[in-house]
Formats: sequence, C-alpha cells, structure tokens
Amino acid sequence: MFSRRAFLTASASALASTACTALPNDVPPQSRISQVGIQTYTLRQAMRADMPATLAMIKRAGYDYVELNGGDFADTPPQIVRERLAATDLYAPSTHLSYAPVCDTPQEMAQLCQTLGCKYGVVPWIDEGERGSSDWLRHAKVLNEAGKVFKDNGVQLGYHNHQFEFADLGGGTTAMQILLAETDPELVSFQIDLFWAYLASADLPALFRANPGRFKLCHVKDMRNPPPPDAMSLDYEEISRDLMVNVGEGVIDFASLFALNDVSGLDYFITEHDALPKPFEASIRTSHDTVRALRF
Repeated sequence: MFSRRAFLTASASALASTACTALPNDVPPQSRISQVGIQTYTLRQAMRADMPATLAMIKRAGYDYVELNGGDFADTPPQIVRERLAATDLYAPSTHLSYAPVCDTPQEMAQLCQTLGCKYGVVPWIDEGERGSSDWLRHAKVLNEAGKVFKDNGVQLGYHNHQFEFADLGGGTTAMQILLAETDPELVSFQIDLFWAYLASADLPALFRANPGRFKLCHVKDMRNPPPPDAMSLDYEEISRDLMVNVGEGVIDFASLFALNDVSGLDYFITEHDALPKPFEASIRTSHDTVRALRF
C-alpha cells in the first residue's frame, strides 16, 4: 500500500523538481494564438478584381486561413474557390451565409459549405424589420431547424452578432440572450464580433461565463476610442469610417478576453476591417502581427 508518508515524500520531491525547472522569475507559461485568419470581406474589392492575387497577398501577410463570404462564390464556382485556396496554402474553416437561404434551403447551404471545405456556416445579419422580441424567438427556432440539417451534413451552423443584438428589447432582455437561451448548443454555435460587442458596451467576460463553450469563432477588429455615448445610434458608415482601426491601433484589450478561451470555447480568430486603410497589405499585416504577438 502507498502510505501517506510515502505520498508526502514523493510530493515534496515533485515540487522540488518543478521549482528547479521553473521559468525565469517564476513567470507562468503563456498562451498564444497559433493560427490567425482573415474575413475576406475585408478585401472584398480586391477579391472581386483578382482573387488569386489577393489570396497570395493574404498568405504573404502571414495568415493561415480565411473566412469566406457570399461575394467570394457569387460568380466563382465554390470548387474553384477551394482550389484557389489550396493553391495558396490557405483553407477556409468557415463562411458567412445569408439568413434567407439558410432558412429556406439548409440542405443546399450545408452542401455548399462541404464543397468549400468549411466546418462552419455562419449567419451574419438579420434585417432591421425583423428584430423584435417575437422575431428573435422565431429566428432561434429556425436556426435550430436549419442547424439540425447542417449537423446531419457534417457542418456546424453559427450566428454572428453586430451591436443590435445587445440592445434592450424591454425588461432588460436582449436578442443575444434570447438566441443563446433558445438555440440548442449542439446545433447552433456563435461567432462573437468583438468590435460590435464592445461598441454596445457588452460585458463579454460575463457573457462567456454565463454561456460556456458557445462561442467557437470570433472577429478580431479594433476600435479607435472607447464607444461614444451615442454609439448605438450611429449608422454603419459612420462607425466603420470613424471608429474601426487595424488590430493593435485601438483600445480593445484582446488579451484579457482570449485569456478566457477555455471558458468561451473560442477556436478561430479572424481579423476583419470593414473600411480597410490603404495600402491593404500593410494594414492586414498589422492586424495579423498584433494577433500573433498576443500573450495571455
């Protein structure tokens, strides 16, 4: 039998060994982002003009993968898109998909994801006229139904936020709360856009802790200054023009959020800029290098 005395002796020896091999100044090991992606919407004009050259630029900037959007395969067959990615040593773990076809033809959308090689198909937008409390309950039901079809085809359905999902719908309830509560975690995951959540002054650590493992992907985009008092009423053009900056040039503390990855569930870290400053390659490289350098 392993006695208590022997256990204590072995434990003391183990601790002594650990102390001898501790990092300098007893600094604990830190985590980092091992692979960094970019949403191709960031370079939408360039992608339309010359997809192979733009993918080559993305690779030169250091990125490991991309997240696609509907513009990438609107005029180019999905199989060709996948071949162009492979030729550039990139891949696409996810793509954005419009809400209507996900609702109406989920089988077709799931198969599109398969063709593209995407593990996730993400709904990025709900139209303004469909954002009441009862609408969000209906959306949750539809997402569950579509998510079941996606899962049966080996693809995970996701939902991406903007700021309006954090607006008070009455009684302190938000669309994000409804979607998280009413969707099945096995069928619907979430892509948290850190910029839009920050704009809405969302308490992201609290959100992650209340919904562990629900957030599989994120958009990493930075904000020039803390959100202004009227942030929720600003239009999209004002926000993207006046507030968005390359990652690392703003005020969002990404490291503190990524320190909660084991709680949130985040696996994919995707930079994005809706109004990318020129020169494009320098801008996307700045965002990539900032994310790659993070330690938490």
